[in-house]
Amino acid sequence: MFFILEKIFFDLGPVFFGLAGFLLAGYVYSKKQKKENLVCPMNGSCDEVVNSRYSKFMGIPVEVMGMLYYAFIMLAYVFIFINKSTVSDVFQFFMTSITIMAFLFSCYLVFIQAFILRQWCTWCLFSAGFSTFIFITAVFGADFSLVALLTQYKGVVVFFHAFAAAIGVGAATVTDIFFFKFLKDYRISESEHKIMGTLSSVIWIALGVLVLTGVGLLIQNQEVLMQSSKFLTKVVAVLVLIVNGAMLNLVVSPKLMDITFGDEHSHAKGELHFMRKLAFALGGISISSWYVVFILGSIRKIPISAGAGISIYVLILVLAIVGSQIFDRYLIIKRNKEINK
Repeated sequence: MFFILEKIFFDLGPVFFGLAGFLLAGYVYSKKQKKENLVCPMNGSCDEVVNSRYSKFMGIPVEVMGMLYYAFIMLAYVFIFINKSTVSDVFQFFMTSITIMAFLFSCYLVFIQAFILRQWCTWCLFSAGFSTFIFITAVFGADFSLVALLTQYKGVVVFFHAFAAAIGVGAATVTDIFFFKFLKDYRISESEHKIMGTLSSVIWIALGVLVLTGVGLLIQNQEVLMQSSKFLTKVVAVLVLIVNGAMLNLVVSPKLMDITFGDEHSHAKGELHFMRKLAFALGGISISSWYVVFILGSIRKIPISAGAGISIYVLILVLAIVGSQIFDRYLIIKRNKEINK
């Protein structure tokens, strides 16, 4: 009896939690469309959270993304349940991967509430809970051999890993080009800030795919990769990208429009000299790290030890930071000359 209930839970859990998540996301969407206040059962600040600058991802409202995700999960897992004996392992693996990415995205949103907004939305937490249960039931209910599947489709995993690195380095390059272009008037406008926010979302997606496919490659070839100096150097660079990206998006980005190069302005935060220098330094770290990841992914191996590889990478970061501060100083001098003309 217990075995039967357990099987039903894992087989149909994603369907039930997907239905609950869809109804919840639809409720939030309906309230926002009608411009009605959300009742927060746990005395939180639901309206402040769902209307914050983090309520959209790549310009799409998070609740709309939630409705699409939960509806897709419901339909997909109903299909899997009905056609259990004929559904391919590849499709089940694809669905499991989707639930993992959604779970990580939910963790990101909870992190935003806890450490950035410092406000809690009850409905958002329930949605994160539904996403977590979908992830658990999908992962532990899967009946395919992960290692065998990853080994069989290693070429596909490698392709998406390389594609994510290419998208990441491309988006990071475009972001830096736009950033310098936007700084022609020595400040970032609201529309320019939104463009950079969209590019940042693309970079985060690329980084997420890079990490997931990297884990997939590690699972199927752990002994070899853990001895590879190229792989270990690349891992360090990816970890730096994650931490650096978090600081850029959560610390610098919210204050980017306040940063100027000598103009008088009324806001109480002043020139934000340190934040400006930090923005340049983190930008330098981002672009250099993405190129290191891309180059390492394009070559078979590096003829040096992991320690030497990481040391060279650290040196590249130092040069990038120094270069960014020199450029920052150049802009200040250039701006002062224009003011004094």
